[in-house]
Amino acid sequence: MAEGYEHSEEKDYLEEMLDNFAKATELGIIAVNTYGEVFLASKDYYECAYCRQVQNTEVGRARCRRTYKKACRQAFLWREPYFFVCHAGLVMWAVPIYADGTEVGAVMCGQVLLWEPDHIFCQDAEKFCLNENDRREMAQGVKKLRVISANQCQSSANLLQVMMQYLSKTQNAIFMDQKNLMSWRDAMTARIEERKKTLENEKFDWSVYLKREKRYLQYVRMADKEKIQNMLEMLFTDIEILCSYDRSLVKSALHDFMAVTARAIVEAGADSEVVMNGVKHYRQDMKRVENIEEMMELTYRMLNRWFDSIYLLGTDDHISVMKNVREYIEENFDRKITLDDICSHVFLSRSYLCTLFRQKTGGTINDYILRVRIEKSIELMGNRELSIKEIMKQCGFESQSYYTKTFRRLIGVNPGQYRNKFL
Repeated sequence: MAEGYEHSEEKDYLEEMLDNFAKATELGIIAVNTYGEVFLASKDYYECAYCRQVQNTEVGRARCRRTYKKACRQAFLWREPYFFVCHAGLVMWAVPIYADGTEVGAVMCGQVLLWEPDHIFCQDAEKFCLNENDRREMAQGVKKLRVISANQCQSSANLLQVMMQYLSKTQNAIFMDQKNLMSWRDAMTARIEERKKTLENEKFDWSVYLKREKRYLQYVRMADKEKIQNMLEMLFTDIEILCSYDRSLVKSALHDFMAVTARAIVEAGADSEVVMNGVKHYRQDMKRVENIEEMMELTYRMLNRWFDSIYLLGTDDHISVMKNVREYIEENFDRKITLDDICSHVFLSRSYLCTLFRQKTGGTINDYILRVRIEKSIELMGNRELSIKEIMKQCGFESQSYYTKTFRRLIGVNPGQYRNKFL
């Protein structure tokens, strides 16, 4: 909470600076990433009426993004304000933004003219209109365009550059977020392209995804950090591909993914109240996010906070004990494990260890042993050469009926049904 509060304060501070600049100069000002997408804007002078009319269509918005993207590249190339005329004929300038030495975007300022608009400018503006009502509004927007001198443009650009240099060195968290988001986006794009190639000659639909999701949930319940991370990358790209990169579909799929993950994390021993509170905040944050990459990054960040609570890698004595207990069970699941064996391994009494384990996980040691054995048996089911009976024995079960009963209680179906349906 403290980190989020500080981050919110920093964002408010940056927005206030941009807003004061806009009020003082009466110039529109926005911050865009390297893809030309807006991630921060002044409140009062976000964009002029003329620009709102230009961006009234998807085509117009796409052209603006392309213009901003190109201006970003030029600003990075020259490492100073880059002046340009946008696709709608307005004069603007781009001031590069850096975070930790990395290019993260640019501040776009201007939306002005250096001369009074003539009839040719007005004729060109009409190409952005869809009907007569649009043309009337566009005419009003053109009349409201500011005309300033070249010296005013240059002075405003110089002032913005000083501001961005200062902010990049001090109030850096917002820009660092953009840097991390772009790294995430580039990595996701690369993974999606690679997955597309591998999927050309194999079946891939929601049924394939659901099988992978079940395997991922098994790893979550067992707190297997390495396998969880490997599966996450695959599942995120699966979701994007299967949702056809539709933002609303991706958001809905991520909500479902977080819900099933939350349940698995609680089963793995995380505090249920903490997890449910995290779900609540996650849903609130997702309401403010529209970009797919930001949705993915937000989800990934929230998941890793949860996973940290179940990996048990801290320095606290109790955490170290719990980690040792779990490791011992996972290394010896295929043979008979007694409570005395575990107590001897961690040098604690039976009563103290049982109480500690229940306090930390909400379940018993025997519950955890059974969970590990069932999850391990599911992993072995992928080997069709092994019978259910052989798998049962390799996972430490002596009675097939008890194995079947436990499997049904924890997973919801019999071992044979699970193998035939999901593997």
